[in-house]
Order: sequence, then C-alpha cells, then structure tokens
Amino acid sequence: MKTVRLFKPYISWGAVWNTVKVLRSGQLAEGPQVKAFEKEFGEKFSLKNIATVNSGTAALELAYELAGINEGDEVITPVLTCTATNLPLVHRKATIVFADTAEDLNIDVEDVKRKITPRTKAIVFVHFGGNNRGLRELLQLAAEKHIILIEDAAQAVGSAYWGKADFTCVSLQAIKSLTSGDGGIIICKDDELDKKARRLRWFGYDRDLKQKMGDTDLVEAGYKYHMNDISAAIGRGNLKVMDKIIAHQKALIQAYEEGGITAHPWFACMLAERRDELRAYLKERGIDTGVYHYRNDKYSVFGATRYEATVPGRYPTMDRIESKYLLLPLNMHVTVGDVHRITAVIKEFYTTPKA
Repeated sequence: MKTVRLFKPYISWGAVWNTVKVLRSGQLAEGPQVKAFEKEFGEKFSLKNIATVNSGTAALELAYELAGINEGDEVITPVLTCTATNLPLVHRKATIVFADTAEDLNIDVEDVKRKITPRTKAIVFVHFGGNNRGLRELLQLAAEKHIILIEDAAQAVGSAYWGKADFTCVSLQAIKSLTSGDGGIIICKDDELDKKARRLRWFGYDRDLKQKMGDTDLVEAGYKYHMNDISAAIGRGNLKVMDKIIAHQKALIQAYEEGGITAHPWFACMLAERRDELRAYLKERGIDTGVYHYRNDKYSVFGATRYEATVPGRYPTMDRIESKYLLLPLNMHVTVGDVHRITAVIKEFYTTPKA
C-alpha cells in the first residue's frame, strides 16, 4: 500500500542538472547563480527587490531589523504559526502581542484591530499553508494606521495576492512548494531598504563594491545570511517548473474541495472531531497527517511558564480548535486519486458506526 506523505521534497531534473554543473564548476559560494535566481524569481512573480538569503528565518530576522523593531516595540503576530515567525522578535526584545486565529487558521483580523495601541510598531501576517485570507484587510489597516506590515509568506509561493507588504519573507526550505534545499527571500517595498538588506546579509558589505575594490569600510553590523550558488542552482531548476507545481496544487485543491475539505497551496486542512482517532485511522490506511504548527503562547520562550499558563478565553478560537485542526497532504508526490482516497477514508471514518 502506498503511503501518502504529508510533506516530501520535490526536486526537478533541471535542479539536479543545475546542481551538478555548479558542483563541477568550482564556484560554490554566492555568485552568478544567485544573481540569476533573484532575477528569474522576480520576473516569474512580477516582483522587484528580490534578495536571497540562506533561510526563511534569516529573511524574517532582516525584515524585523529593517523595520526598526527594537526593545519594547509592540508587534502583533499570530498565536498559531511556526515559532520561526516570532523567535526573532524575542532576540530583539520586542513586546509580542498575540492575536487569535480564525477557523481557517489564519490570523483573526478583528482581534488584530482590538489589539492595536499607540505602541504598535508592526503587524505580522502569516499565510498559514498558503492561505491569503486577511492580507488585503491588513494591508489597508496598516496603511490607515501607519503601521509596518510584515508578510511571513514562508508557505505562500504559488499563492495568489502575496508580496504586497512592506516586507515579504519567503522560505525555500526542503519541503516548501519551491525549494532550494534550504534558503529564503526577503522582498522590500522600499528600494533603499532593499540595498540595506543586501548589505546586511553579507556582514554589512556592499558585495559588488568590495569585489571590485578589495576592501571597503564597514559602517553597520551585518550577518552571514547570504545564499550560495548550490542552493540557487536548485532553486533555479525548480523555478522553471513552477507553472507545473502551481497547476498540480490547483488540481489537488479542487479535488479536496469536491470532497468537502478546505485546501491551500501548501496543505489541506480541516477541523476534525475525534481528531486523534481520525489520525490513527488514516495512518492505518497509509495516509500521513500532521498538526503543524502549534500555538506559540504555550512556549516558555514567549513568556509561558508551563503549558497550562495559557489563559483560557484569551484566544477563544484557538482554544476551541486546538484539538481539532488537522493538516492533510498536498504536494507534488500526491495525486488527484490519492486525494479522492483521502476524502473517502475520512467520510468512511465518520459514517462507520463505532464498534
């Protein structure tokens, strides 16, 4: 019996061939492949100021620095997201203000509105699974309130209506829709901040200028966040088949929705009664599922002293769906037939009388 995996990396043959050529070229560090990848990515998605980095987390770190988020600044961010969204805010000693989730697992826009104060420096919008619901409303709200909007688009490549915020952060990690093995992209709306992002990703140097002059002055402390040509070669190869990836995602989304299950470009999701029993039932039939990610307010690093420290009622939707939300497979190794089988097994679980 075939196991339908929740996540599995997809590497095109073009990516394999590109990587072999780079490995044999002797040029492995940041070089022509990185520049070509940035250019091609921007052209593919009609976006400008594409700066590659070595992870989606690095992109978020840079975005928070470029946004000027410092100690005590309030940042409204989803309570349900990958911890990578919020850990950089801890490093910056920002005041994290969690907003509740909605039933589709994206941030609750109305709760964001309630939590804005004069101290709010930024709002973080996360495309959970590639879902863009709420982004338009927050773009408008941020513009009206003169608040910085940071888009965690780690899971959103291939999703509609992304790349519009002050800063957009993309992940190219192994199991993402578009992968470079590992890597990320930061997209800055402001041209000058894009230039700064390129300096900060490489210690603070203007890399092109340094390569011409041999050495230049350092006036700001940067990081080692740049991408290398090996990763860029993988990314370029996979980018060439992005239309195929998006078309496959759309076919799977349609199949899931025909079966009554909501789906987005990176995974399908449902609110399941008797979730743990359903997961076991699906696993017995070769179907992998998951409960990624988890509510962040339970972690000590964000202020909780133990899991029970989460205050009942503070995030009512999160409290209600915490034991129900379930992620289902949607990747290049899943077929439409697999989706039909998944939805049929789920229906069977709920219609078969319990023994």
